[in-house]
Amino acid sequence: MQNRSFILNRSAVQYNPLMKEWIGMYKFRGHERYAPLLTALLIQAFQAMSEEHISTLAKEPLAPVAHLATPAQQTKPQWQPDAVTYVPVSSERLAERGFNQAERLAAGLATACRLPIVDLLQRQINTTKQSFKSRGERIETMKNAFSINPEGIQLIKALYRESHLTTQKGMSHVKPIQILLIDDIYTTGSTLDACGGVILNAGYSMGIPVEIYTLTLARS
Repeated sequence: MQNRSFILNRSAVQYNPLMKEWIGMYKFRGHERYAPLLTALLIQAFQAMSEEHISTLAKEPLAPVAHLATPAQQTKPQWQPDAVTYVPVSSERLAERGFNQAERLAAGLATACRLPIVDLLQRQINTTKQSFKSRGERIETMKNAFSINPEGIQLIKALYRESHLTTQKGMSHVKPIQILLIDDIYTTGSTLDACGGVILNAGYSMGIPVEIYTLTLARS
């Protein structure tokens, strides 16, 4: 099992005060009108992520398949996650901001890229704001902050059935479920690590291999 990460370059915010203001208005003040603009940026980052992963796949040996691939398929492997999910917020934070910013971004990306979106996670506790905490404090705070949704196990099983391949010789080749996890801001990575760990552990408990890919608007 692997946990892979791709983050939009921090310089997009660091060297563009207007961009930083837009994200702040969206994340902290709940201004939904910024959602389409920021979703468009996230889609661009996802396209770059896909190209990067395709480039990586092109250098790897081809996995056994039921039929011979065409030369075009061999030189241009295609990649996309099996599903998109997002970091959940607490009911208190949802009431404060009016909507889940990460969920809105994930839904926009999933719609534009024709990917299924699944509600895998729930927040068990309302963590205090992380802005002034050290990395160690953030990691400690995020322990046990998330759990799998009651329906999440069935969703993982459904994704597993769709990704399970059988070769022509009758030998099974199990493709790991690839899940794209969306959040708005990446600071220390503790939130994404905690969420990804919950999903990985849920898959492990069922003997289902899972890969987590993370994508955010910006790195602070």
